[in-house]
Amino acid sequence: MLDGEVGGVAALLLVFTTVTDSRRSWLGPGTIKFMDIKSRAHRFGEKIDLTKVGKDFVEENFGTKLRPPMSLKTRLLWILGVLCLIVGVEVVFLLRRAPKEVRAKAEVAKLQVHAAPKWQGPQPQQIAERFLAASTQEERLRWVREPAAVAALMERFYRDGPGGSEKMGSMKKVSESVITQVGALQRFSVTMTNGSKRLLYVPFDESGGRVDFKCYAAYCSEPWDKLLDGTVVQTAEMRVYLELSDYYNYEFPDQDQWQCLLATAPELVDPIYLYVRRDSPAMKELEKCPFTEPTRYTIAMENQGKSYKRRQWQLTRVICNGWLVP
Repeated sequence: MLDGEVGGVAALLLVFTTVTDSRRSWLGPGTIKFMDIKSRAHRFGEKIDLTKVGKDFVEENFGTKLRPPMSLKTRLLWILGVLCLIVGVEVVFLLRRAPKEVRAKAEVAKLQVHAAPKWQGPQPQQIAERFLAASTQEERLRWVREPAAVAALMERFYRDGPGGSEKMGSMKKVSESVITQVGALQRFSVTMTNGSKRLLYVPFDESGGRVDFKCYAAYCSEPWDKLLDGTVVQTAEMRVYLELSDYYNYEFPDQDQWQCLLATAPELVDPIYLYVRRDSPAMKELEKCPFTEPTRYTIAMENQGKSYKRRQWQLTRVICNGWLVP
């Protein structure tokens, strides 16, 4: 519409220029001067004395047909005509364009309707409840993502880990369905009878939903006690809470080279310190988070010399923000 308005103003200026130029070409420069004198004289009730104008001027324009000056009414009519022309062109343009836009929007809406997933199986909350109520390995595997990949660690979690002694007290929905890197998911908070809590995520699509067991178990690729005593030098996948800190000492003394982070985890009794190089890809990922509170991350980490003795490790990779790995 802005282009149409600019075009209208340009057309209006063109009309005025054309009218002025055409009047000058009809009457000639001398005639315009004579008419200006005559017009001014008439406005003040005076008569024109041609002797004052000059003999040469009269002879030069002898026989020329004088036209009266354009009145205000005529000018307004010209402006109105130009505006009507501009509006008419815009109306025709919009009328021809509107049906195409309506058809395009209808096609998009039609595609969206066809693309809407058709839900299969139980709802996310039912899936969460059935997973928590299961008492055997086979029953639990029915309600988790990638059952073949998590079967071994699930068995260890319930046989040797905290899953064997934990008893569910209550479960509540954390929020409505959200969209993440892995798609749509429903989040729940599970409170155990001993007061501890676990996150239970149910990612879902048109084929149904399943519990992400690694997220629920806060799975780590290596046990924390093996990291703390130095038996394990590096890890591939650890789920932690991170927040900014400022402890620079021993293997990590240079604040210009390192960013210090305080890390906690459900199975970690006391916090540890992690350090990430400021010029590394991992630091660029961390900079996307404002860190207004402890934030869940899935990371990789390793020792630097004897740094484990002082509860210090280098953060080598950020796998994802959160515990739900895509």
